[in-house]
Amino acid sequence: MALLIVLRGNSGSGKSTAARALQRELGGVWIEQDYFRRTVLGETGNYTPLTVELIELAAALALSHGRTVIMDGIFNAAKYSEPLKRLRDGHDGPSHFYAYDLTLEETLLRHATRAHKRGDFGEKQMRGWYHGWNPLDGIEEHRITAEESLEETLRRIQGDVRTAP
Repeated sequence: MALLIVLRGNSGSGKSTAARALQRELGGVWIEQDYFRRTVLGETGNYTPLTVELIELAAALALSHGRTVIMDGIFNAAKYSEPLKRLRDGHDGPSHFYAYDLTLEETLLRHATRAHKRGDFGEKQMRGWYHGWNPLDGIEEHRITAEESLEETLRRIQGDVRTAP
C-alpha cells in the first residue's frame, strides 16, 4: 500500500537528513523540493507554479504506482497546502505530515554542521527565508522540536507508520 510522508521545515532544520534515513529504512521515492527546484528545473529564485506542479505530479505518479513517497522541503503553506491536500486525499494509503518547529538560532546552528551546504548559502540568506511555525491549511502536522534527536524523530515516524490504519 502506498504511504505518503511529508517533512517540512526551514532550511537547515534536518528534514533532508531524516528523509534520506527514512528512504533507507522504508524504501520508496524521495522527493526533495530543492532538488526539483534547483537541479531539475534550474531555478534559483522563488518557487514558481511549475515547481509546485512538478513536485505534486511526481508524488502523485509514484503513489498511483503503489510506491511509498517521502517528501521534504520548506513547502510554504500558502503555496503547498492545496497540492499536499490533493496528494493526501488522492491515494488509498496513510499520509503522515511532520513539521520542524525550530528557532532561527537552532536552524543556524544545524546549518553550521553541514559543510556541503555552507558554501551554497549562509546566515544572511537563511534569515531572509526563515518563517517560523507556518502550519499547512487543513492538514494536521506533527511538530518536531529541537529537543527531539534525529534518532527519536525517526523512531517516532517509523512507529506512526507501523500503527497506521
